[in-house]
Amino acid sequence: MQKQLSKEEFEEEYTLWIKSASKDIAFVLNQLKPHEIKRIITLSEQYLGRPESVFGREGLESMQKLAPGNILLLSTDAVVFSQSIFVPVPYIFDYAVAMSRRYYIGSWYSIITFNTMYLKEASETMLRYTLEHELLQKEIYEENLRKEARKFTPEEKRKISDETLNSAIERSGITKEELEKEKKLMQKISYISPLIPKPFAETALYWYLEKNLEEFSHLREESRTEKEDEFGKKLNSDFKGWIDFSVNVYKTFLTDVKKEMNYTDYGYA
Repeated sequence: MQKQLSKEEFEEEYTLWIKSASKDIAFVLNQLKPHEIKRIITLSEQYLGRPESVFGREGLESMQKLAPGNILLLSTDAVVFSQSIFVPVPYIFDYAVAMSRRYYIGSWYSIITFNTMYLKEASETMLRYTLEHELLQKEIYEENLRKEARKFTPEEKRKISDETLNSAIERSGITKEELEKEKKLMQKISYISPLIPKPFAETALYWYLEKNLEEFSHLREESRTEKEDEFGKKLNSDFKGWIDFSVNVYKTFLTDVKKEMNYTDYGYA
């Protein structure tokens, strides 16, 4: 049975991992042209200064035609990365051009974010496939919250991802050829986009929603029971307890990436 880490143990372990990850990511960034590196670092520094600027509403027209009307759709130039749930090796990352979250801020808000380049270059079938995958995972994770709110193990997360991917393939009608094109597109986007750790992406998304809450009030969902409302309040309180850590992690990551790259040598810093 996997040992449950304390908050302090997790923060220490994750910080060590992010410092290691920064070396691998800096190595990849160094393969890009100077103007591409400058663009990525400039955006990354902007995100650190104004985390809510990670997200916006550009390029969503095609996805809005496909998505349910009760979900807030947002876009970002960034790609989220995390420790891989598929390959337990420190330098292997999972990259995400889409991310689904549900936050409680007085009411519930369901959000799905998409990378802007992916929205622009993916075919409609690819968009439908990605959306279906996010919606299917969203359903499973939200059902877990309503029933028992337990943490899934890495093995369970892999199973959920595999099963929902297969279902998304069936529902979207995507072909093997398009799946291969979609995989190559994701690889290209991950290579030339600002990369942000998952905890910071979740914090940036929370702040974006909080700052624009009035604009999105029509998308709020009230708790169905008193128990669900109490759980939402606890979830929100617990999440706020991680915000400072997530920002510090991103600051550490960006500092170490620039240090590994000798970024001042580019004449931009």
